[in-house]
Amino acid sequence: MKKYKLYLVVSFMLMLTTSCNDYLTLEPEDDLVQDEFWQTKEQVSSAVAACYASMNVNNFISRVIQWGELRADMLIAKSGSSSQGYMLKNALTASNSLVSWSNFYTTINYCNTVLAYADEAKELDKTFTELELNRYKAEAKAIRSLVYFILVRNFKKVPLITTATLSDQTDFYVAKNTEAEILTQITSDLNDAVEYLADSYTESAAYDKGRMTQGAAYSLLADIYLWNNQFDKAIDACQSVIDLNKYSLVDGSDWFDQIFFEGNSSEGIFELQFSTSFSAMINYYYYSSTADFQTYTNITDLYEDPNDVRADNTTYDSSTGAIFKFTGVDSKTGEYRTTSEFYNNWIFYRYADVLLMQAEGYLLSDTQQDLNKAYNLINQVHERATGTASLAEISVSGLKEELLLERQMELAYEGKRWYDLLRFARRNNFEDQNLITDLVAIKAGVDDYEEIESYYTDTASYFLPIYQDEIDLNPNLEQNPYYEY
Repeated sequence: MKKYKLYLVVSFMLMLTTSCNDYLTLEPEDDLVQDEFWQTKEQVSSAVAACYASMNVNNFISRVIQWGELRADMLIAKSGSSSQGYMLKNALTASNSLVSWSNFYTTINYCNTVLAYADEAKELDKTFTELELNRYKAEAKAIRSLVYFILVRNFKKVPLITTATLSDQTDFYVAKNTEAEILTQITSDLNDAVEYLADSYTESAAYDKGRMTQGAAYSLLADIYLWNNQFDKAIDACQSVIDLNKYSLVDGSDWFDQIFFEGNSSEGIFELQFSTSFSAMINYYYYSSTADFQTYTNITDLYEDPNDVRADNTTYDSSTGAIFKFTGVDSKTGEYRTTSEFYNNWIFYRYADVLLMQAEGYLLSDTQQDLNKAYNLINQVHERATGTASLAEISVSGLKEELLLERQMELAYEGKRWYDLLRFARRNNFEDQNLITDLVAIKAGVDDYEEIESYYTDTASYFLPIYQDEIDLNPNLEQNPYYEY
């Protein structure tokens, strides 16, 4: 337990020593202690910047990528670790280090600390306005909500901690909260936060896209509402993004270059900005022989339209198996980044995603169902990519299939595929469980078919085990049922 407390103290000190000129350059510059901190708005700004910086590390983003992709159908192993190999087949145990959530709770604690102490700085710094205070706190709430949403989609039940853990008086032995409790908390937080978040920042595109804004909060809310089958609210949240009149689909000819190579495009809503080399992308998606993963074998069949701008040498490279959208430089020549040039952003939300989320709402809502609106939203994304209208049948089943397909092609390798499959599969008491069980045909061979089938047929296995180290540290944590021995 002492080791855990020390970790929290070190985390807090790292945050307090973080100072920055903007939200992209985060370097320690002094040795402030808690009594000397929380005195000025600049220090609060620095602490909020540290919340973003805590996500700007490979151990955070590597989990976002792997949790969102490996159990789905878009990646196969190339030279990855055994831990990754087990996750690719959903053959997980509590000892697999890839299920560790420690980096996520570090970010949560940073956000909780801002929310606990920012008011003190407001009292001491007379230049610190109420609007500035509320905006910083809103950013912290929005970041915390994003992190909890990542956790709840992967573990279903996790400890919900909304107070800073900074002293020996803190309760370190926190039990899990239910999925419903966590979703209620983060939707409430986001609805509070959106009133104070800026709709945009004028400093630069990177500053604007790299911070939580109203557009980012509404996009996250829409995602949460779809996960929770609140389709009318999802429609409204997406409409709030659209009504900002701030975002637009980039032209199809610029799809790769503007969104992925340059970043911070007109389509970007929230993009984590990397100012140092993003090694997770090199390790996972590059064309080298040591890359951990490559595209699944039949990916060329997915992009069957020869005019689709998302196909070969944009999303993927058929000659190497690399994921080109994050590792390439020029889709015309097939040129790749060098290993020192991986400064590309990680995109959490972009406008195409919002359009497809709203389509899902219109498709599945009981009170606002509108199949034509759903089709038109899907078609905006499809036609941007192919130059021709979608031929999808305008029916619930036809559009559901088209929506999942369009999301698969448009958002490939952006850490969303597993959640898309699980979100659709689990509705109506796993009415469409085949979306998950059909993965067995991709994952298994003749010799291990029955074994892998067992990993994908039990719905309890769709949520990760709690890392054994966490169980050992906290006697009030109960292992997720599928992984109990």
